[in-house]
Amino acid sequence: MPSYYVASDIGGTFTDTVVIDSAGTVGRHKSSTVPDDPAHGVLDTLVLAAEERGVPLDQLLADVEVFAHGTTVATNAMLEGRGCAVGLIQTRGFGDTLPIMRGFKAGGLDEEETKRFRTLVKQPVVVPRTLTAEVTERIDYAGRIVCPLDEDDVRRAVRELVEAGAEVFAVSLLWSFACDVHERRVAEIVEEEVPGASVTLSSEFLPRIGEYARTLTTAINASLRPVLRTSLDSFESTLSEAGLSAAPLLMQSNGGLATFGDVERRAAATVMSGPVGGVVASQALGARAGYRNIVTTDMGGTSFDVGLVLDGRPVMSNTTLIGRDELALPSVAVRAIGAGAGSVASVRGGVLQVGPESAGARPGPACYGRGGTRPTVADADLVLGYLNPDNFLGGRLTLDVDRARRVIDEHVARPAGLSVEQAAEGIKTIVDARMADLVRKVTVEQGYDPGDFAVFAYGGAGPLHAFSYGAELGCPQVVVPITASVHSAFGIGCSDLTMVEELSKPMQTPPGTTEHSSALPPAELDATFRQLAERARRNLVAAGAAEDSVSVAKFVEIRFRAQIHVLTVPIEAERITAADVDAMVDRFVDIYEGRFGKGAAFLDGGVEITTFRVVATSPVPRTEFDGSTLGSAAPARPDRRQVFSGGTWREAAVYRADHLHEGLAIDGLAIVELPDTTVVVGPDQTAGVDGLGNIVIENR
Repeated sequence: MPSYYVASDIGGTFTDTVVIDSAGTVGRHKSSTVPDDPAHGVLDTLVLAAEERGVPLDQLLADVEVFAHGTTVATNAMLEGRGCAVGLIQTRGFGDTLPIMRGFKAGGLDEEETKRFRTLVKQPVVVPRTLTAEVTERIDYAGRIVCPLDEDDVRRAVRELVEAGAEVFAVSLLWSFACDVHERRVAEIVEEEVPGASVTLSSEFLPRIGEYARTLTTAINASLRPVLRTSLDSFESTLSEAGLSAAPLLMQSNGGLATFGDVERRAAATVMSGPVGGVVASQALGARAGYRNIVTTDMGGTSFDVGLVLDGRPVMSNTTLIGRDELALPSVAVRAIGAGAGSVASVRGGVLQVGPESAGARPGPACYGRGGTRPTVADADLVLGYLNPDNFLGGRLTLDVDRARRVIDEHVARPAGLSVEQAAEGIKTIVDARMADLVRKVTVEQGYDPGDFAVFAYGGAGPLHAFSYGAELGCPQVVVPITASVHSAFGIGCSDLTMVEELSKPMQTPPGTTEHSSALPPAELDATFRQLAERARRNLVAAGAAEDSVSVAKFVEIRFRAQIHVLTVPIEAERITAADVDAMVDRFVDIYEGRFGKGAAFLDGGVEITTFRVVATSPVPRTEFDGSTLGSAAPARPDRRQVFSGGTWREAAVYRADHLHEGLAIDGLAIVELPDTTVVVGPDQTAGVDGLGNIVIENR
């Protein structure tokens, strides 16, 4: 019997699953997300996979060797405020750390919102002051106990927090990353006072400098842990009852997989679980197809997500922004806006607007016939002729063209004085422009030329819109991967078991230093990395990794002295020498000037290492998919269909999946109807099919 490698991704509108067998045959399956029971949305896709292979569901699941999963549970709970009530314990005198919020009001807001100064306010605090307690203790920056922990004070604080409604506890003492003895004792007292209580210690979860970011992230993690645990238990139970014997793995924001047990303790590390999968998939397919620099663009039903692969590696961020809160956790850098196929269009003050509000999975766009009454991007695509109403979700859902026309006419066309077709094209033009603007922010505003990148377009709606925003950006190629509709799920299946360990240990060079190794002792750097690497290896082996399969990458966060923000610098040396320390500082200067301009560096002021980080990985068993199985060379002629483009109706060639084969050349205007997505080639573009089954669009 064949072994199966399965990966699923639960989105806001659709749930996607990729099933690859031991022969490399790939199956792509989509089903509507079930918001109240996400596991059943995954189960629906697995039923489709079993039917496609002609085997019972329980047999397919019994033969699954690896099951990897991405989830939005933590993300949604955080954005919707559905986490558990956190009782936060801090050092006396620092209980206002979260309400102060560094004094910023514009965090997480877009440009338009930040301009509304009269209504600009801070976001709601994660832990209200009534659930924050201060205790007497003090450890200094060097880890020395200045004031012993007052244990009676701790017991009083715990009891008051319980009375105030605390369901879980977070402990973030001022210098706990330098010495964790007080935090560990606080955890023991909490257990004595509230047996079985869930406690998150900042010294275990996030031992890094910066009390606001560390406290915020620790508190959010504490609030999300029970929510994620409940969801994971339900998910595992549902699939186990259906026949799955393999222990599922979960995608993390850093692009790696973890066991359910490990990730429950680091719930906040899953808030970008789904979107980062697409970046990892683009990296993997780009390596096979010869693309080193990639702009990843994911247009789903709710949002549009953009990331970068630079020189073959995903661009990482030291922080993770969710809503208006910035978590101090490294993640694959992905930026998102509310621009998906389900984005709602409206006319306000005579101006046509699209998004960020979404119709979601229920009721969805009006054309789905599930009760939606407002026009969306998907309704516009259908009215314009790009979507075939009989081909959506492989024909399992017939789209209602008349309903789509009625809601566009009522809410957009008549209020704006346009025809239905003009209104629909206006909706598409606006959403395409918003997506192009986001790509510019990720490329041009970061010092990159879009002309040096290929655009990978995926998600259910990305391949339909990429011909437009890709051309506007001037990128040489728009690549629609063969896995486009389930690309994030495919990337989850491409990931490895990953464990991140970090520690803040500030080390500075005096102003004017030229021999950096004199102030940054190589032996001390080496010892710190060795300590973190041993911990990461131990945790991976405990999660089931073979000890000889673990590889470790090392990084430091560095800044110029007296500056606030840091940059991450990789350390390639196995054992650090004085020359490696000097090379590390030189690399930091290169990265700094690449980001902020030549000559911006100020070495005379000295540099400071703030945090050491190791990323340990162990490969997950998988098989490579066989691109030759994804298409045939059937010499059929394309069909024809009318499409409203450029203000007029035009004839477009329509290709089906069985038309596609390696070397096929397509002249625009053309539409490629795949069972799970639709690809559009613009009037001034051509497209071809490569050896992996990817569709590559280029401007004439």
